[in-house]
Amino acid sequence: MILSFPRRIPSIAFAVFGFCSLTGVIMPVQATTRLIVDTVDHGIAGKAQIVISDGRVRLTHSGMPRQEVLFISDNREVYFIRHARKELTRVDPAVLRQSIDQFSGIAQSLMAQRETLSEEKREQLDEMLKSLGIPDPDALAGGSIKLKHLGQRGDAAGIRCQWWQIRREERAIGRSCVADNNGLGIAPADFHTLTALAAYVQELQLSASALLSSMGFVLPP
Repeated sequence: MILSFPRRIPSIAFAVFGFCSLTGVIMPVQATTRLIVDTVDHGIAGKAQIVISDGRVRLTHSGMPRQEVLFISDNREVYFIRHARKELTRVDPAVLRQSIDQFSGIAQSLMAQRETLSEEKREQLDEMLKSLGIPDPDALAGGSIKLKHLGQRGDAAGIRCQWWQIRREERAIGRSCVADNNGLGIAPADFHTLTALAAYVQELQLSASALLSSMGFVLPP
């Protein structure tokens, strides 16, 4: 995934590690901490908007019409808002952690049994795992994610960045060009909010993406 940053607008100074083929271009807008990102995800063009204000981040995406995600950095609470259904879901971090632990225990138990099953039984178990939001059990067992600094400089809309490779075991699965706030010029408070969001999203991607998928929610690209 590649994020390209403009010259005249505060931009995201962290890597958002996506495992799909996605390119983004951040376009200038007339707001201090509003980002508009043109995305291409699996060949489908879209547009995301990120608004940062007073320790809060509001995320919307054209691929999820009439839906938004609100992140509050102080207490790490997340709200999923579905306007069409007039539905508001609050995700408490403590409750989410408890659910993740329970879900992980169930998934690990099923994965351990999977290795000892016949091909027919394994297919049946895989269908059960899919219903829990785990579409590819083999990929889940494929090892931890690691980052490798490539030592290569990049340039995104005039902003210098460093290329990093995303690896699972010995296989490269993506890369990202990362810049710090010296070149981006985001207000320190908003930069702190964005880095808090980055850490939270990365944590969810590694530990709770399957759980959220089983609840009908997909993390933004």
